[in-house]
Amino acid sequence: MSFAPIIAFPPATLAPATKAHAWQVLREASRIEPDEAARIAWYRDEPIVALDRHTAETLVTMGRYVEVLAFLRGVRMDLGLEPSHGFGAF
Repeated sequence: MSFAPIIAFPPATLAPATKAHAWQVLREASRIEPDEAARIAWYRDEPIVALDRHTAETLVTMGRYVEVLAFLRGVRMDLGLEPSHGFGAF
């Protein structure tokens, strides 16, 4: 008995942006920038070089909010804002 190969097709369109996605990004950004005005200005106006020079707002609108979240988590790691895990903390 033979089986048909399983093929994964990417979605034809990106996931639609929702307010929840924007809030997720802004909540993650608040862990880096506590000032709300500065955080909103970054979200709307600052291009992210690592993400094709789009703003976070544009990326969320494009459905690429997961990439923005990963970028922000990387920034937190680079700044040393992430707690260390495992036995390295001893």
